Amino acid sequence: MHEVVVVGGGLIGLLTACELAERGVGVLLLEKDDIGFEQSARSVAAVNLPGGTSVGRPHSMLKVSADEWSTFESRWECAVDLNDEGWHILVADEEEERWLEIDRAVWNQTAGYPGSEFLDPSTARERFPQLAGPFLGLEVRHGGHVDAVLVMRGLRSAAQRLGIDVRCGEMVTGFEAAGGAVRAVRTERESIACGAVAVAAGVWSSQLCDSLGFHVPMQRVRAPAAETGPVPTHSIPGFLRGSTFGARQNRNGTVRVTGGYRYSAMLHDLSFRDLRDMRLWAPALWQNRKDVAFRVDARLLATELACGWASLRSGRTRTVVPRDYNPTARPRDRRKQLRDLARFVPALGGARIHRAFAGVIDLTPDLQPVIGRIPGLDNAYVSTGFSGHGYIYGPGACHALARVILEDEPGVDLEPFRPERLDGKLSMRTQIF
Repeated sequence: MHEVVVVGGGLIGLLTACELAERGVGVLLLEKDDIGFEQSARSVAAVNLPGGTSVGRPHSMLKVSADEWSTFESRWECAVDLNDEGWHILVADEEEERWLEIDRAVWNQTAGYPGSEFLDPSTARERFPQLAGPFLGLEVRHGGHVDAVLVMRGLRSAAQRLGIDVRCGEMVTGFEAAGGAVRAVRTERESIACGAVAVAAGVWSSQLCDSLGFHVPMQRVRAPAAETGPVPTHSIPGFLRGSTFGARQNRNGTVRVTGGYRYSAMLHDLSFRDLRDMRLWAPALWQNRKDVAFRVDARLLATELACGWASLRSGRTRTVVPRDYNPTARPRDRRKQLRDLARFVPALGGARIHRAFAGVIDLTPDLQPVIGRIPGLDNAYVSTGFSGHGYIYGPGACHALARVILEDEPGVDLEPFRPERLDGKLSMRTQIF
């Protein structure tokens, strides 16, 4: 029998497995596709890093995560191409100034190292000569980014060194529970006995938790991105965000472009599951209707129908989700984001998009992850709903979950992320997207 079965081979699942195995636990990791196939290897992977004075409690999850990223390469013996040049937020008009005031208030309350500096245009151009165009100022914060593909590759090597049993192409379809505990994990091929189970399957965690009697209200939101061909080095300072774009430069000179802080250009794939929580989500979706495009993915809807039919035929709940899910990214919209970026970074004026792609974000109503023991079960745990911030939260979340599983004491402040909060009235964020 495996001591702990981790469901999901993205950043959260794989790093949680490594944290457990490093403490001597026998871990089996089950992934329906390949390691990091979905969002984890497609993320822009922006991270908070130590700098200045930390605030709040010393065990805040974002502070732990920032500290962990600063030593990630040495701890896990892998290169992740850490860029520590900071986060840079362009403010182009008075409306964006008002947005920044709200965002800064949240940032000061939640970030592990919230120190920031606001530069006027002349100072910003002097410090960052690659910037041009009309803007009112530049907010500079501690942080940077990592290479998501290298992170997943490095953690896979770490898992191998630690003796983790990693099985790709193994879809979990349900669980066998008795006496208030999960006794086994069901896959398409077999039933696997376990001492404990951790659900860390990203956007598909909601379906798996439903089969454990625990509902996570979650929206499946497509996050498009694109990459250009190589441009001159140091064209982008650290991680750069404007109202309609986000951008970072890779080591090979290519630039990854994604959504901005006001207009993220996310795509919502409509699902039969949306009907269950429509009253909860409808106000926020309506408020952000200019920023969210709705799409019907026939493959996903067909899979949901197949899942329902399979459950009826088997007489028990059976979770089925898509394999090889590879959503499209609407390249036309990415070209517009690149044009907006080039207004402020002239070096990208002649850049062209070489590839467009998308990941899928597990969005919760309050934009907070769900981390901890699943109510009503002694040995089932969940870590999901990171709402696009998996890399910012990840190391702290995985460290905490491993300790909860082993010691029932996270060592990190998990109060805002408790699964039990979903039973009460959730506070929807005004800037939900």
